Amino acid sequence: MVHIQWKDRYNINFREIDAQHHGLLDLLNELADLKDGLQKPEQVTQIFRSLCDYAQTHFSSEERYMQAADYPKLAQHRQEHAAFVQRVLELGRDFDPDDPLVLEETLAFVKDWYLDHIIKSDQDYAPFLRRALPTAPIDGILLGLDGVVCTWDAGPLLSLVAARSGRTEGEARRALFEDPGLLRALESGQLDLEPFHSGLTAWAGTPIPQEDLARSYAEALHPVPPMLQLAGRLKAHQPVGLVGDAPPWMRPLGLGRLGSEGRFSAEVFSFEAGARLPDKALFLEAASRLGLSPEACMLIHRDPACLDAAQAAHFQTLHYTNPVMLMAELRRMGIPF
Repeated sequence: MVHIQWKDRYNINFREIDAQHHGLLDLLNELADLKDGLQKPEQVTQIFRSLCDYAQTHFSSEERYMQAADYPKLAQHRQEHAAFVQRVLELGRDFDPDDPLVLEETLAFVKDWYLDHIIKSDQDYAPFLRRALPTAPIDGILLGLDGVVCTWDAGPLLSLVAARSGRTEGEARRALFEDPGLLRALESGQLDLEPFHSGLTAWAGTPIPQEDLARSYAEALHPVPPMLQLAGRLKAHQPVGLVGDAPPWMRPLGLGRLGSEGRFSAEVFSFEAGARLPDKALFLEAASRLGLSPEACMLIHRDPACLDAAQAAHFQTLHYTNPVMLMAELRRMGIPF
């Protein structure tokens, strides 16, 4: 079957949405190849899974834009999205490699929905987005810390605090993150290191050396190598900032643990900005350090609340799911790396 070719009239003229529409079109064309027997039948299950995953990610991004722009038909659009995902799930459950009918039915459904939805429904909200949200050239990139550049496992820190205090890890978690939330207060700049250590000593009933706490915190950081490599490649073309929640230990130990030296033009952490994410103060400070206006910066993050806050501060955004999908979307958006 002849592939559907992208046409300029499909553009919403918002980079993230247009890149995701391109991605969905690629999946649709992969389905057409499967129907023609140009690829192995066992790949169909993966295509169904990719269709659902990609659609859910795209729909979440699209709905976030529409909400930020106060689009009056958001509820109707959400219903259309939910119906699409439900139908693809049903077709995936019905698929039988020995029966080509479900594949043909899926291809016809996705093709009709894709063309009708993008040409009609999506074009309807485009003017609202253009009036409400920035579309300036992207001159700088902001990458989120936790969940994008690295993952953070509290286990080493909780184990240390529990062992030294004689309490359970659950109690240590509550003390650090909930009540009284000592680590959260340190991250937000509400506490400096000395009052943090005093508060933790009072709770534990015994001093826990700060160097041990710092080392355990750093050990909890696990870099995402493809994203660190991508940061360096992006930085060769435009300023790249790192932004995230972190205590003061992040600078002497955490960045070294990540191996991020030279990969970022600036790093902005919550303890310096005096606020934790999703507070937009971190994003504004990062843009300032890059010497750019918010409209010229794009935040790449996995947390919808952070993306909402950035959009409210006039940043452009891109919802992160994994390195492979991100790099594909950056290519479609024409961002060099």
